[in-house]
Amino acid sequence: MTGDSSARPRPERNERLRRTREALPSRLAPGEPLSRAELAEAVNDYLLETTGKRWALDAHHIAKWERGAVRWPTAAYRAALRAVLGAVDDAALGFRPRGSTGAARSRVPASTVDSIRVVSASFQSADRRVGGGTLYETVRHYFTTAVLPLVREEPRQAEVLSAAASVVELAGWMAHDSGGDVPAREHFHTAYRLAAAADDHALQAEVCASLSHLSTELGQPRSAADYALNGLTHTIGTGGTARLVARLHALHARALAAQGDRYGTERHLALAGEVLAVRDEACGWIAPFDRASLASETTECWRSLGDLRRGERHAREAVGLRPPERVRSKALSLTSLAQVLFDAGRYDEAAAAGSTVLAEAPALSSARVHERLTGLANALLPHHRDPAVADFLAARATHPLRDSA
Repeated sequence: MTGDSSARPRPERNERLRRTREALPSRLAPGEPLSRAELAEAVNDYLLETTGKRWALDAHHIAKWERGAVRWPTAAYRAALRAVLGAVDDAALGFRPRGSTGAARSRVPASTVDSIRVVSASFQSADRRVGGGTLYETVRHYFTTAVLPLVREEPRQAEVLSAAASVVELAGWMAHDSGGDVPAREHFHTAYRLAAAADDHALQAEVCASLSHLSTELGQPRSAADYALNGLTHTIGTGGTARLVARLHALHARALAAQGDRYGTERHLALAGEVLAVRDEACGWIAPFDRASLASETTECWRSLGDLRRGERHAREAVGLRPPERVRSKALSLTSLAQVLFDAGRYDEAAAAGSTVLAEAPALSSARVHERLTGLANALLPHHRDPAVADFLAARATHPLRDSA
């Protein structure tokens, strides 16, 4: 019968989104699942924190998404939901573009700077939990399909260029975490050029810090020191960069430690600690740097200089300061502790630290963590008769971290 509304197919319900929501506990009703209203409030809070603007999501919107009436919410809402619900990607929440039968990569319309900020924050949140190996291609695709169109439309707008620089720098870190140091360097250089075009000195300094870290990891301490110093010059007269200045001093210290310069290392570590104590409002797009981060950098400095007592103290400090949700950071801190303990000849304790990583981060896709654990396992192999070492080697063989893609 023509016009019979009953003949229209009902939308497919989004059971993934509903199940993910209900897997979280309600904050208001003990023993009950997270309600739609609570989820909406959490998303609004996340968006306010990341964009500085108030959003008006409510339980009715959540209900529409769960009924399947809306299959593809705006980029900002999807990003906030991923962060709040701990999802790796949109498909994990049952979202797909209109006309898509799966997680196909359709063209994404040009974004706004606000939406880029929200999406970038959600990627960073997921990256800390699951590692860059899982997300690198997704971030690179997002940059190509959603960010570049906006750059082409607004090629001289500084805010747009800064947003693009931040996303491509994030892609660089994920490439590095996936074991792709060559594309990582290319991404970082692209980010630097975009930040320079935006005349964004804080972001230029941020990218210099990334290049300094990468150079140290590649065994190029002189280049690492040069990048750190270049970054520091960009922070002169630039407000909101105290934590970035601290990070750059710590990176300079690492570069000097790798060259055996104990005096220079101690000097720049002291400067990093002094600046980190300064409280200022960090400017946009700058990565966080805190006491745990400084402790991690300090660990590597003292290990390079052979001062294992100090190295162990700071490694344990870093492990203790890392919150559970910073899965990769804590795993890296634990592997640093394991390396210090191994260097000190305490093989059973080194193995125990490695076993903790395997137990706490089984789903982590990080080439950096994977390579450190492989190196630890190979180094401990001659000591396989030690019970703790045997346990670690067995766990590594039967339950290794997932290789990065």
